Amino acid sequence: MRRTALIIGISVVVLLSAGIAALFLWPEAVHEPDPTPTPPSTDDTHGDLVRESIIDISSVHFMPNGSDEFTLVQDLETGGLELETADKIFPGAPAIMHSLFSRSATLTFLVRVTNNADDTQLAMFGFNEPASTVRLNRTDGTSLEFIIGDMQAAGTRRYVRLQDSREVFLLNEMQSSVLTLELEDVYDISFIPVDEFESEEAVLYFLEHVILEREDDTIELRKRFEEEFLEGDLPMGSSTYQILQPVVAESNDTVVQSVILENIISIYPTIIEEIRPADLSKYGLDDPVRLTVTIFEWTETLLIGNRDAERDGRFVMLEGHDAVLLDTYGDYSFLNVLFSQIRSSLIWLYNIDTVSTVVFDIEGVTRTLRFEHLEENDLRAWLDDKEISAQNARRLYMSALMISQSGSSTDPIPATDPVYTITINFIQGGSDKIDLYRLNESQFLIVHKGVNTEFYIIRLTLQQNLLSKFEVLDAGNDLPAS
Repeated sequence: MRRTALIIGISVVVLLSAGIAALFLWPEAVHEPDPTPTPPSTDDTHGDLVRESIIDISSVHFMPNGSDEFTLVQDLETGGLELETADKIFPGAPAIMHSLFSRSATLTFLVRVTNNADDTQLAMFGFNEPASTVRLNRTDGTSLEFIIGDMQAAGTRRYVRLQDSREVFLLNEMQSSVLTLELEDVYDISFIPVDEFESEEAVLYFLEHVILEREDDTIELRKRFEEEFLEGDLPMGSSTYQILQPVVAESNDTVVQSVILENIISIYPTIIEEIRPADLSKYGLDDPVRLTVTIFEWTETLLIGNRDAERDGRFVMLEGHDAVLLDTYGDYSFLNVLFSQIRSSLIWLYNIDTVSTVVFDIEGVTRTLRFEHLEENDLRAWLDDKEISAQNARRLYMSALMISQSGSSTDPIPATDPVYTITINFIQGGSDKIDLYRLNESQFLIVHKGVNTEFYIIRLTLQQNLLSKFEVLDAGNDLPAS
């Protein structure tokens, strides 16, 4: 008798333990549910809550507790989704919207907690103040609504039931986290849409234009693409990223990528600090640094404010969106990059095959070098009216145009005339012009097309060397290889 009672007692304990395990510790499904309709589960431990065809859903309305409501509306022709809110600040993030939409439509093979919960149980499961309520609106005008309650006491799952049902299930951890997202979680607050270009390397390749507007200066970069180099109208040794401001100059591509472009791509705001801020000055956004980036036809401007030392982030705003964001991921060291750090040491040397004439004006002496381009990259050349060999023409051209800077200068353009002027005329039309102004006995300021480049060169005998080369050629002799 006692043995029979012991067996019964053990059986009761086992059954109670199994019930508790089913309620709190049931293992998650090892795979995502198949959205293809199948017969519902018939066992007592699992069941289906929602099994809808996505193509039959026109919209899904989310009502998070304590957050703004929002709706995902599906374009029935394209399947695309739009975020609709009462007071829209940002568009929706496509990946998040599609995850929310698809997971709302398919809640199958869920752990069943009870078939018929009483009012006390519904309150205990958190359905009196639900974490979220979700309504699926079908294309035929009908709807289906389910409620997500509290998280289980021991675990990461949430209770869920249909609005008019007392049958309670448990969502898995992924469903629990996704289906309780709030409006701010759905917003797309990214600066550069890296995901749309598949990788950061692709973003770098297609990045066309960058303008960094600071209080004291502006740095502007543009990318030359392969076809520009193939046309052959660019200076020999031209950089991929050309500097347009503060002056037109060639960049040091390696430095530009590492200290500016790669850091710009790292910008990734994740926190909405304040929507419709009343006072921008406390974020340093009343007079921000402006960063404008163009990739293909996409252009976005980021307004950059103060650094938040406590959270090691930077306050920013996306132009056109009235909300302050906090970026704790991006590297903003590019804000302190100087123009002199990113320019190339090579200034000008055009491919001789693109040049028709070069006019030298050195301390009042004017000489003209003229080319006739032949087949197979050969040429004839004249210095003024006297023909010279192709070898001598190339050596004269190289010695005159291989101009490399020695440093940077803040000196203005002197009021005196330039001591050295060279004008390059191109076969296909147009010209370029370089002036050298004497700053002192050893330094010459480089001015390009009348604009101060703020570069200088140290060439003590530049004009004398060139004049001596003219003398060698006038005497009928060959120039030595330099």
